[in-house]
Amino acid sequence: MSTTTAAQPADESAGPSTGLQRIPKGKRLTGESAARFTRDVISAYRTMGIRPICEATGRSYGAIRHLLVTNNVQLRPRGFPPRPSAGPADAS
Repeated sequence: MSTTTAAQPADESAGPSTGLQRIPKGKRLTGESAARFTRDVISAYRTMGIRPICEATGRSYGAIRHLLVTNNVQLRPRGFPPRPSAGPADAS
C-alpha cells in the first residue's frame, strides 16, 4: 500500500515548484476543478511561457494555448519573455 502514496509525489513534482496542478494524461477537468485550473494557468502565464506551463501541468501546448485564448488572455509575441510586474520604480 505504501507504493501508491510514494507514487503521488512523483506526479505532483512539477506542481509545487510552480504552483500548478499536474493533471494525469487523459483526465478531463469539469466544474470547480476546471475553473481553478484555468485561474492558475492564467496567473502563471503572467510570469511563465506556455511551454513551461505545459511541462508543469502535463497538458499539451495546444490545450494551454486554447485555454488562454478562449479566456481572452492577450498572448505575447513569439520569443518575448514574460513582462516583469510593474512596480513604483517603473513609473518613468
